[in-house]
Amino acid sequence: MALINFFANPDSYTPGYYTTILDAATAIATPFLVQQKNQTIPGVNVSGKQVAYNGTLFNVSTNYINPSPEYYIPTPDAFLNVWPKTNRFPNAAYDPTTHSFNANIDCVGFGSRVLIATGSDDPAQNAFCLFQSQVNPDAAHFAAPGWVPTAFEFAVALPVLLPGRWSYVCGSVYVPGIQKQESDKTYNGTAKGGFSNAQAGDIVCMAYEDAESNGHFMVLTEAPQPVSLSLFENLESSVTNAYRISVYDSTASGSSLHFNDSRSGDGDTDSGVGYGELYFFTNTNDQPIGFIFGPWKGGMEAPHYLYDPNVAQTSNLEVMAITLGRFQ
Repeated sequence: MALINFFANPDSYTPGYYTTILDAATAIATPFLVQQKNQTIPGVNVSGKQVAYNGTLFNVSTNYINPSPEYYIPTPDAFLNVWPKTNRFPNAAYDPTTHSFNANIDCVGFGSRVLIATGSDDPAQNAFCLFQSQVNPDAAHFAAPGWVPTAFEFAVALPVLLPGRWSYVCGSVYVPGIQKQESDKTYNGTAKGGFSNAQAGDIVCMAYEDAESNGHFMVLTEAPQPVSLSLFENLESSVTNAYRISVYDSTASGSSLHFNDSRSGDGDTDSGVGYGELYFFTNTNDQPIGFIFGPWKGGMEAPHYLYDPNVAQTSNLEVMAITLGRFQ
């Protein structure tokens, strides 16, 4: 969709609902993409964290933080039917008292905020509520509406979705590692090919074990783009295809940034909600089995692969799941 000029009507930013995941992700990211000079809107001028439009000066700031008091705001009235916890709404909102657009959230804060704003305030039509209701309760845990799930929960839930408007696009899972976390469940997720068929608006989720983070959540801005394997060195023999993906997400600064990342040197926190690109690797069945998150020391970091107990680990991440999902 075309960018919405929220600087012309800032009070419409917080309560908005959107038809698709991509529309919601784009809308929620828009003020920050403009401040980061990734996107432009006619008549809007950017200087550091300040954005000027039609004589009004706005403060625009986003910061990647884990759950804390600054991570939440009171649930806006527009979302009370689908997000009943009144003081645990992920903080991506407009504050009219300070003329500020703020997003102080991590990847799943962004992801939850996007899903909450997709569909309507009817739980039977709302993307977050429908996702939660489709997770097979015998196979995996998933947070109730009003609670932000973990990235691990999102990633392992996709392969065990029950039939509905959400579907499992493709993925790979290390079942013993997931079963260890889901000890009172019977996890039955399986791998599925079709990464090349992913579309703009699909969600991309990873689950990690024994790491500083338990995973990551992103929204594709376009279909994966094939790239040559010659761009990479020392890939595992199981890799047969490589792709570049472009995403909206919320990520930390430094080594957590992606390639061509809009947050790098943005005059703000170099973190939070923004745009970036990653590389993904698939096997002969086009199942995603690895990824490169971003640059490292002038080059690119080593790939992270789905955990295999029979292969020596070269990554600091034990990746339990790499999965993609779609809302229709």
